[in-house]
Amino acid sequence: MAVAVAVASCKKDDKVVGKDKDGKELVVNEKGDTVAKTQTVDSLKTETTAPKVMAVAKGTDGKYSYKYNLEIGKTYPMTLGIKMNHSASDGKQSQKMSSESKKQIDYTVKDFKDGIYTLEVHSKQYSEKMTDPSGKSVSYDTNSAKPSNKDIAVSWSIYKAMTGQKYTMKVDQNGKVVSVDGLPAIKTSILNSVKKQVSAEEFKFFTQVIDNSLNKEAISSQFEETMNIFPKKTLDLNESWSDSQKIDKGPMKGSISLKRTLANIDDTNTTITVSGTQNLKGTESQQGVSMSANNNATVDGKILVDTQSGWINKVTLTKKETLKRTVEAQGQKQTMTESVTTVTTVN
Repeated sequence: MAVAVAVASCKKDDKVVGKDKDGKELVVNEKGDTVAKTQTVDSLKTETTAPKVMAVAKGTDGKYSYKYNLEIGKTYPMTLGIKMNHSASDGKQSQKMSSESKKQIDYTVKDFKDGIYTLEVHSKQYSEKMTDPSGKSVSYDTNSAKPSNKDIAVSWSIYKAMTGQKYTMKVDQNGKVVSVDGLPAIKTSILNSVKKQVSAEEFKFFTQVIDNSLNKEAISSQFEETMNIFPKKTLDLNESWSDSQKIDKGPMKGSISLKRTLANIDDTNTTITVSGTQNLKGTESQQGVSMSANNNATVDGKILVDTQSGWINKVTLTKKETLKRTVEAQGQKQTMTESVTTVTTVN
């Protein structure tokens, strides 16, 4: 009876009666034998793992919602590249030009409070290369030495003054910019870098350009146009949404339309396909000269958004534009056709 009670007690409470030579705890099993203690189902602690928070999340209605899910202390890079090939022909002669630019910026999450992210923005590198119709190229890179060409040297100085500089943005979880702080110091640094390289009139012009490009509105617009991909609504898989604009002011009238489609979602990437059109035309007459123009363009591409964080993993957009202009005066007519292909990439 005593043995049975002892066995039952050990079984219930898993009472340790000693340790073996290896230091493992010993208990008495149902047969009354002293054996090494093993973990039983009853003694296992059930650990519940919280579901992973995702930027692109599926709701109970089967639709997907989007909001930033950034980590405090983590840096999210953005490299924006633009390549353009431009050709023009009047039916007799033709010429070609090209340009290529790259901009690298880091966004570090410093804080997150009340649905607002505080991002420290760090400009890291700028470069540009331009090739004229004769095939001659000029270029600059802030990671390289200052160019000897005066005009290019000024551009290099402007962007060089920006590299290493930091400012702060507050952004909500939908990517809407709330505030931008720290721009005045960067403006001062840029203007000081070019003041001795240009004339007083040129300096006045540069001041206006910097004021117009380094302000909350300009910075907010650039960030939101690049990073805000989703509409403010939930989406079904393969659902599309469009941004359309009617142009009815000025000599060129028509429409611009851009359609995005939620094409695929997996644990790594959310894929969005992009297609768009631009159709503009107009005529104008002045002092016996008649001018007409047609501007048509298509846009195609793909955007990959990180499904967990909501940050852009990769963008490739190709815009193919054709501009046809005709000038007629004194019975003479000349038509110029221009073709421009612009490829925009991010990360």
